[in-house]
Amino acid sequence: MHDHAIPEGFEPIFMVENFTTLIGPLYSKRDPEHPNLFRLGFRATEAHLNREGVIHGGMLATVADQAIGINMAYGSGQLNDVLTVSLSIEYISGALVGDWIESHPVVHKANGRTRFGGCQLYADDRLLLTASAVFVARPLKA
Repeated sequence: MHDHAIPEGFEPIFMVENFTTLIGPLYSKRDPEHPNLFRLGFRATEAHLNREGVIHGGMLATVADQAIGINMAYGSGQLNDVLTVSLSIEYISGALVGDWIESHPVVHKANGRTRFGGCQLYADDRLLLTASAVFVARPLKA
């Protein structure tokens, strides 16, 4: 049986978009191991299921894309909007209703026009996927 509470330190995501509102709620917090990075998380519900009874891979891919993108946009302190150029995912395990799914980000290059990063998604201690991505930053607004 899962505790359906949101883990300590997580708040509703600070970057709200129409699409993330549709699939959420999503939550974020500063990464305790890397304070300049953000972790994203969500509580898996029946709305996230596929026909096989596990959380849809598209939902997990979306969260991975959001998790990496937020860190590409905000991790450098430049506050650029970024757009996904490439996203590669390796699915390792399935997630179930009630799981707390959380990203663990890594930034390889978070400044300049082209940025590189990745993340792993976990349900508790179970690795669900690994992802890597390339983003392009829009020019800073004057």
